[in-house]
Amino acid sequence: MRMILVHGINQQGKSSQKILDAWLGQLHKTYAVHGPDPLARLSRIEAAYYGDTLEALSSVKVPDQAIALGVEATVDDFDDFAVEALEEIALRLGVTQAQIQAQDQLTVVPQGAGINKKWVKAIARAIETVSPLRGTLALRVLGQAHAYIRNQHVHDEVNKLVRPLFEDDEPAIVVSHSLGTIVAYSLLREFARNDRPRQSSLLLTLGSPLGIDSVRKGFAKPRTRPDNVQRWVNGADPEDFVALRAELTNDNFGPGIENYPDIDNGHDDPHSILGYLSDPRIARAIAQAIP
Repeated sequence: MRMILVHGINQQGKSSQKILDAWLGQLHKTYAVHGPDPLARLSRIEAAYYGDTLEALSSVKVPDQAIALGVEATVDDFDDFAVEALEEIALRLGVTQAQIQAQDQLTVVPQGAGINKKWVKAIARAIETVSPLRGTLALRVLGQAHAYIRNQHVHDEVNKLVRPLFEDDEPAIVVSHSLGTIVAYSLLREFARNDRPRQSSLLLTLGSPLGIDSVRKGFAKPRTRPDNVQRWVNGADPEDFVALRAELTNDNFGPGIENYPDIDNGHDDPHSILGYLSDPRIARAIAQAIP
């Protein structure tokens, strides 16, 4: 049994080794408290890395200082893709409909812009007044998810970097976070579709945007647990707005998914992968999947 780690957003400038060091470092700490530590029983642990490629190819660039500029830069059908999710994220962050409507009155877009551009821009500006950093993260998540799901070139280039880790027929535990849950789910479906389903004792999705309607609808039906995945565990911090739907249910991804929707990663970064890996239930799920 081996283990594959698939990272999420904002990992540009890092590497596979840095992902391994951070994720495994936290897991070892968790097992030191909630042990025993089972990781030595794995034949190997590998981390995918596509952060720089995704950053370079994403359809939306979001400067850290002003999320409104990120909306100005949107292309293709990003506005249609993001509008509902961005509005729900805004409301979760405490933005009111009145604040969005006020920004809408002040917002000007080029003549001929898409039907949703003005509203998306207004939402982004409203979020900026409440939480600029989280607003930046929201747009980055939606921008990179949009690029991966809707742009075939981006999809292919990311998968080209991650697919080799799935090629080996040795059974694998798949631990994925954030946008990485979309990538891992996509590849597991791809292998099953090509009559090479991957043997996996555990698919772990943490802080996943898979439940966002526009993301979920990017996958053709049936949307179910991939073939030969014995167990699917999904974990979310209720304050993690990237995991806009804290539970993946029978209604959106079929039966048999175990959900931990009450993980507490702390107030500073509810989306933190290190927070998720510090939860004893997540560590226990990994341990149980290792023979």
